[in-house]
This record gives sequence, structure tokens and C-alpha cells, in this order.
Amino acid sequence: MLAIVQRFHSIISPLSCIFSDPAPVPVPELPRKPPPLPDLPLEIWLEIFQFATYVHQNVTIKPLDPFTPKRTTTNAMGANTPALAMRTKLVLVLVSKAWRSVALQMLYEHITIRSPARANSILQVLEQSRRPQPTSGTVETPGPGYGQWTRHIEVFTFARGAGSINYLQVIFKILRLCPKLRILSGKWIHPLPIEFLHAVSGVLSPSLSELYWNEMKEHGDLNTTTTPSFLGSFNALRVLDLRHFVGTDPLTWTEISTRPVLPLVRDLILSTHPRSLEVATMLSLPSLRNLTLRTPSWDSFKSETLLNLFLKAHGTSLLAIDLPTPAADAEPDPDNAIARRTATHINPDVFLAPDLCPNLESFTFPITSPSLAPHIHPNLRRIGLRGANSDSLYPDKPSSVKGLLMAIDIEKYPKLELIQTVGFLPEAHGDSVIKDVFIWWAERFETMGVTFVDGEGVMWAYYAEPVPEEKQKPPPSESLVKAPSEKALLGLKDKEHKRHKPEDVVTQSPPSTPKL
Repeated sequence: MLAIVQRFHSIISPLSCIFSDPAPVPVPELPRKPPPLPDLPLEIWLEIFQFATYVHQNVTIKPLDPFTPKRTTTNAMGANTPALAMRTKLVLVLVSKAWRSVALQMLYEHITIRSPARANSILQVLEQSRRPQPTSGTVETPGPGYGQWTRHIEVFTFARGAGSINYLQVIFKILRLCPKLRILSGKWIHPLPIEFLHAVSGVLSPSLSELYWNEMKEHGDLNTTTTPSFLGSFNALRVLDLRHFVGTDPLTWTEISTRPVLPLVRDLILSTHPRSLEVATMLSLPSLRNLTLRTPSWDSFKSETLLNLFLKAHGTSLLAIDLPTPAADAEPDPDNAIARRTATHINPDVFLAPDLCPNLESFTFPITSPSLAPHIHPNLRRIGLRGANSDSLYPDKPSSVKGLLMAIDIEKYPKLELIQTVGFLPEAHGDSVIKDVFIWWAERFETMGVTFVDGEGVMWAYYAEPVPEEKQKPPPSESLVKAPSEKALLGLKDKEHKRHKPEDVVTQSPPSTPKL
């Protein structure tokens, strides 16, 4: 009835407004805006930011453990670099006040001083950040400033004016404004005054835990003003990098009555440069456990003599030795460089000789090193091989790698547990047969009770699909095979492979073994 009345009203009053109708027009309800999601705590944001900007050499000068599993890269942007990490930090502090309070400490965690102008700018920022804070009294004391977050300072002296005393004074002021500094990396190409060395030692000796001191110069006088006593003043050191240490004339070190003692140093990085080996032999390192020895150059007579003296002084305390591939310091990937095949290598037998390193447990060296002598080492547990490639791993092709792997025997190393190809990933390799080759070596060492894994820490094995009980047949007799030919290996490429972690691997025979 109401609809008829409304229709009649519209006929007699065609110009009436719809708002004069007695019945209100229903207005649809708009959907309610959902409440905002709760924000993450700042502590979680800090973890995310640190993961996104992590660069190993910015956090520590300690070399990465060669047995650390290396994953296949799946990130299109690639690994972080110091420049990319810094750009990310600069963007994070501009997002919001909350993010700025979290990311600001990351921005000043690692400071690089490359020139006098940059040093003055850093000093000005650190001083201005120390805003006075009111206390209970009338006197206002300055706050800690941004320097409280600094953990690593890296100093370069290649720029113009970097050899002036004013530049060193600014560096010293910056060091004083960073009370929680833990890592100092210095690359000095100009002579340093004795007063500057004493000042740095006095400020940082109680707290510094990692030190890299580079005094190498391409030209000019070889000797510098740094002495072993200067190194011995840093009692809290745990990581010491002396690859490019020069110091004073070693003949003057005989005037030192007692050997400088560094009681907490566990990781030592050296080179085959004579001064590096000489100063390391001079120091007393009772807690030394890990040695990384780089080979930019190798004098088979002089360097080997100095290395033997070093091992006689510190070899009994060493548990792990890493010999990176011989290459220049600027080589980005020495394991894959062409020059590594022609460079002079340290003979691994130097470290496996009786009575030099009796407690050695982990040993990593390049596959291009000289073949191993039949020395017996009773405590060696892990062997890492650097620079492996698919061609050198084929068991039917003569190569130095094949001879080296064949020479590894549990009779010489009765406690051997693991052999790892450092940095080599069959999963990322284009050779379709390399997995079968890896399985062949894994099965060979499995008979000795030794695990053979790739750079990812994965042990490869054949995967046999489960067979119903009614169709199961007695297993064929197993036979020990010698190195299969490439043709036989090619016949295995259609079989399924399975990746095992060493702790989860189950010993099983392949479904069918090629007979030659």
C-alpha cells in the first residue's frame, strides 16, 4: 500500500525532490578499516637490520673457519659488500624515529678513516654527539655520544697529508671517543712516532681484542719503529694479524730481556714474509690454537727455516692450521685463480712432521700442494682441500688431486673422521657426472670410516626407492670396484642421488654397482 501511495505522489508531483519523500533512502554501510597490525619490537628489528647488513670483515678480522658450510647463492643481489651495507644503513636511519634509534648504533659500529678530511668530519660528529646531560647537581656532564657504539676502526694512510702529525692527532682523539672499541686495523705507509705508539697502547691495551697492523711498503726503508714490546702491551688480544708486520731490525730484539707475552691470543694470522714469522716466534702465545698462514711469496730456503723455528716455538699448542691458496692479497678468489697452479706452495709435510705439531686436529691446504709424505699423525681428525674442481676429481684421470686423495689412509691418520672439499659445490656444478664421482669417493672413504663431504657439508649417496615386501629379492653380491671409467660413470647419471648430512647418513650400497 505504501508503494502505491509513493507512486501516486510521484505522478501528481513530478518535480518533487527525493529528499521530501517520507521513506528514507537506505545508505549502505562502508566496510570498517581493519586495525593496524602490531609493530615488531625494536629488538627484532635490530636483528633483521644486522642480518641484512652483515659483512664478515666489518665484524671481525678473524678468518672464517674453512669447514663452515658454504651455501649455493640464491639471492639475485649477491652477497653484501661494505659499500652496499653502508648504503643500507644510511637509508634505515631516515625511515622513522624508531628505526633511527635502532639503526644509528649500526651506522657507527664500523668506522673507516681514509683521509685527513674524513677524519676531521668523523671527529666533529663524535664530539657533537656528546650532548651534555643534566645530573643531580648543577654541573652538566657530556654523554657518551655515538662513539659508544663503535667496535671496529679501520685506518688508511694512502691519501695526501696522511703522513702529517695532525692526522695522527685526530686519529688518537677519535680512539679516545670510542671507549668500547674492540678491533683496530691500521695500514701505515709512513713512519709512526714513538709517542703515537705509546699513546695508542695506553688507551687501547686494556680493552682491544683484535689487532691488524700493516706496515708493508713497496719502496723505502724496510724497518719501522714498531717493536715486539708494543704488540705485547695489548694484554686482552684474542686475534692478532701480523701478515704485513715489519717492525724494527730483528737484531735489536735481542736487547729485550723477556719475551712479550700475549696470554689470550687464540687466533694468529701470518704470512711467509720473514718479518712476520720472526716477530711471531719472538712472542709468547700460551693460548694459541688456530693458525692461518698466507703465502704471497715463498722462499724455499729462508722462509722454511723461519717456519720451522716458529713451529718449534708454538707448534705444540696448535689445533687447527689453514693454508689458503697462494695468491696476492688483492686476489678476490684465489682458489679459482689461474696463478695458483704455478705459484710456489708450502709443503704440507712441514706441519705433519713428527714432534712439530703433535696436537694438530684440523688441517686445510690447497689441492695443488706437493704430495703428502708417509708421515704418521696420530691426532689428525679433519682434512680440508681447497681449490678442487670437477676435472681433478675423476678417479680414472691422472691428477695431483687423485694422488693426494689416494695417499690419505687411516693407517697414517688413525683418528681421521672428515675430508671436505672446501668451497666446491657439486649441486651448483654444470657437470652431470660429478655427483657420481663424489659418491665414488664417498664410498671409498666410507670403508675406512671417514666421511667425505662437499663444501656445503653434504655427503652424497645413491637413493634406493623402497620395494614392496612381496617383490623384494636377495641383494646381489657386492664387489669392490676400482676407479670406474668415464663411460661407466656416464651410465650412472640417470640414477637418483640423495644428499645427506654427515650426522644423518645411513650406510647403504648403491642399487647396482658398475663392473669394469
